[in-house]
Amino acid sequence: MTQIDHVFVFPRDIDGLRQRLEDAGLVPSFSRAHPGQGTANLCYCFENTYLELLWVEDPTAGQDPQVARTALMKRGSGDGSVCPVGVAWRDDGAGPLDIETWDYAPPFLPPGVSIPVATESDDPAAPFLFRSPGTHPPAEWTDGRAGALQRGAGLGAVACITLQYPPDYRPGLSITVLARQSMLCLKRASRWCLSIAVSRYSGPEHLLLNDIA
Repeated sequence: MTQIDHVFVFPRDIDGLRQRLEDAGLVPSFSRAHPGQGTANLCYCFENTYLELLWVEDPTAGQDPQVARTALMKRGSGDGSVCPVGVAWRDDGAGPLDIETWDYAPPFLPPGVSIPVATESDDPAAPFLFRSPGTHPPAEWTDGRAGALQRGAGLGAVACITLQYPPDYRPGLSITVLARQSMLCLKRASRWCLSIAVSRYSGPEHLLLNDIA
């Protein structure tokens, strides 16, 4: 089974979303800027994946041709006609997903390091799909970024990620393949948003984080 490395979203109301996550007991794991790409993030790690909140810090970064192709500036603009959600996967032992990609060399990564991005994501009205350069889940990281994960809230692994999409979007082949081979689920709704079901160590089976957008 292909693993979902992480999901990102450019929230409509990042302060409000952070408060809702805090009210649910979640603690931020790490934050970083992306020089040259023009974005920064705040991440919440679980045992097997993480949630990344993104925002635009430098819109001029979109003048770089490679950054422009990602449409990240558009995705973070609040424009309702574009998709603010991204999904990154990790390949499993069965081999890479059969998805057409192009190599994105983010300015903030070392020279020679690139990220395969689904060509389907050239349409900013579609989710941004890419293969993560990471190879291990947060529970196996050794650099301290994952912190205590969400164990303080009694939360373990993510069991399911549901990507809700608006009526005018038709899922393409790449995201359909990814959903078929991972815990990602697709569901038609009124607009783009994420729901994440997280397993608990005790009590009710899952914590459901709804309306992440």
